[in-house]
Amino acid sequence: MATQEQQGLTVQPELSYLEAEALPDEDLSAGASVPWVAVALAVHVILLMVAWFIMPSTRPPTVSEMLSVTTEQIPEPPPPVQPPPVQHDILDHRDPEQEPVEDQHVVPEDDDHAEDPNDKPNKDIAENPNDNPSKVESPHPNKDNPNSSVGLDGGTGGGGGAGGDGGYLRKRPRKGCGDPELIHEEHVEAALEWLRDHQNREGYWSATTFGEDSTRTNAKHTYNIEFRDVGKTDGDIGWEATCDIGLTGLAMLAFTGVGYDHQNAKYASTLRPAINYLRRVQDNDGCFGPKEDDHFAYNHAICTMAVAEMYGLSGAKVLRPIVERAVEFILQMQNPGMGWRYGVRPGNNDSSVTGWMVLTLHTAEVAGIRFDKGSCYSDAANWFELVTVDVNGYPKTGYDSPGSACARLRSAIDEYDDVPSMDAIFVMSMLFMDKRDLADQDIRTLGKTCTEKDFLPKWEHNKLDYYYWYYASLALYQMGGSLWNQWEQSMVKALLNHQRGFHETDRKAGLTVKEALDEHGSWDPVDAWGGAGGRVYSTAINALTLQTYYRHVRMNEKK
Repeated sequence: MATQEQQGLTVQPELSYLEAEALPDEDLSAGASVPWVAVALAVHVILLMVAWFIMPSTRPPTVSEMLSVTTEQIPEPPPPVQPPPVQHDILDHRDPEQEPVEDQHVVPEDDDHAEDPNDKPNKDIAENPNDNPSKVESPHPNKDNPNSSVGLDGGTGGGGGAGGDGGYLRKRPRKGCGDPELIHEEHVEAALEWLRDHQNREGYWSATTFGEDSTRTNAKHTYNIEFRDVGKTDGDIGWEATCDIGLTGLAMLAFTGVGYDHQNAKYASTLRPAINYLRRVQDNDGCFGPKEDDHFAYNHAICTMAVAEMYGLSGAKVLRPIVERAVEFILQMQNPGMGWRYGVRPGNNDSSVTGWMVLTLHTAEVAGIRFDKGSCYSDAANWFELVTVDVNGYPKTGYDSPGSACARLRSAIDEYDDVPSMDAIFVMSMLFMDKRDLADQDIRTLGKTCTEKDFLPKWEHNKLDYYYWYYASLALYQMGGSLWNQWEQSMVKALLNHQRGFHETDRKAGLTVKEALDEHGSWDPVDAWGGAGGRVYSTAINALTLQTYYRHVRMNEKK
């Protein structure tokens, strides 16, 4: 058989699909004379050049590998870094709102307060306006509008600016020992040193553990040198720890009364921990301490006053919101149209708690805290007017009803005479609220009552009432003149001669320095309230009484 060449046919080799696509089908005559190998080579060169410039590059296929993970290849993560502990230091200048204390929502079931709970004490002469003086309710105040009465930067009433103007607080003898303005200097300083030396390391003062907290470890310890069985339980201690928050505020007031604040070097190490302690126990609603019993009303008022004075003296801005929240809570506690008692708007009132609240608000006002004083002062005045009535031709202010007897611990009702402590509170409150003036006849008469022979300070067991002496000193100092002179003479004699370390018995025993006597500078808790607050209360409140001369400017001396 003849081959294709023999038949005159040109035989093309088999081409790849690329070569086949590159060769034109229409005209092969131009390449027919070129050897087929050369043609194929030329075509491959051309295709390679075209592919180099126009063909997109392709990624090599991804190869998945299974990695063997070991603890050596991936180390364990480091443990989380623990944040440093919160330091509640007053000089941190941090917003205390960022460090809230867990809220307390405790409602007392009963009022088991130790003051006389009778609806009609023996000397009542009119119907008691309180439905039930011993009934206490403590609903949680409305926290949705925390600045309803106290403006952070404004509001009505009060005075001062963002830093606190301090008012007369700045005029107190700030240097302490050696200052010629400090009357009874040696005795006041001795009291402050006793308080400093018996403060708990956590910053508070305790009615029950102050002896254990004492730094006077080598000093002799004695109990009451008179009335030995009065005002102490298990060895010179007071009530349970529910008083400790209020006692801390009261002790702080003894220092601020002289003009000391947390920035004064002499007592900074005492007052800084005390302020930080109160910051820690202040609730989110502004209340200092828990609301588990009746004492919280007193505790809160006293602590608010202490921090307000500290703010007024120092102008430390970190203290301002603390005081503002505390003042707001006081305003929330007040009964509409009336005064205060143990709970939050409990519906009943008494002159003792109301007096503390008025004094505290007055102090906050002077320190530069602004609040609606017009409404709360007018309502408090309504209460005082209601319970001040004519008794045997003379006005008398009652405790929880018109003309009733003064407040007393149940255990002390029969041991201590009735005193006009509510009369003194009326005078002080009405003057500080500008509801009466010094020329008012009731003011003059009630003040004069305190200077009657049976009501002047005397160191006789049934007449000892430091609480009364404190309020009467504030009231009569405002009145001045012969009434103050008469009162002052008896008050000074009673306190100075019976302060421990200055008492005749201690002097004869050579116990005249604090290194020798643990009680040096204190007062024995032998008065009507010593069983409640113990030696801390007795020492602090008597120091306040001796500071009357510069705690509040006299009304007739204000410019």
